[in-house]
Amino acid sequence: MLSRLQQSLIAVVAVVVLGLLWFVGNDKGDVVPVETGAAPSSQPASIPRGIPRNGTLDPISIDPERPADVLPQYQADGLFADYRDNAGEADDRYRGKYFIVEGVASGIRRDDGNNVFLEIRTSNPGELVRANLLRRQICGPAGRVCEVEARATMVRRGQKVAVECTGAGQGEGGVPLLNDCLIRGGAN
Repeated sequence: MLSRLQQSLIAVVAVVVLGLLWFVGNDKGDVVPVETGAAPSSQPASIPRGIPRNGTLDPISIDPERPADVLPQYQADGLFADYRDNAGEADDRYRGKYFIVEGVASGIRRDDGNNVFLEIRTSNPGELVRANLLRRQICGPAGRVCEVEARATMVRRGQKVAVECTGAGQGEGGVPLLNDCLIRGGAN
């Protein structure tokens, strides 16, 4: 047991430490302004990507092996509608291009070839966009890599999702296909 004097000294030291922490935490000294008007494409590729700023990811690739250019962003609804209305024109716009698609996760599936894909639903039931996922996924800030199965467990049905992919045309039943997809942290 500690004596009454030792208990009192410990209490005084604790109060002093808490007081110092409060003063340091509430310091109103030199505040460095942060530039908010900088375009994401002006960032060098060495800056860690995939770190949300103000609750969203910048529209640049989370893959550190890709250039830090701003990627076009599309909604799954718009992508599906473009292919439904004019598949040839949609192919010219999307096929072979790298971009971000946002929507709501319908589910993660595996096909006969053991490939894992994410189905992104549109606002109309039965209309899906199919995103074939890369085996190597970015699973955290600064390009931390994991297997597709580990990343797929982080996606829930009904969750807003965003993927960055290469457009791959139209599949069976008019479903727009996306290849070499990385699941982003969430919808922007």
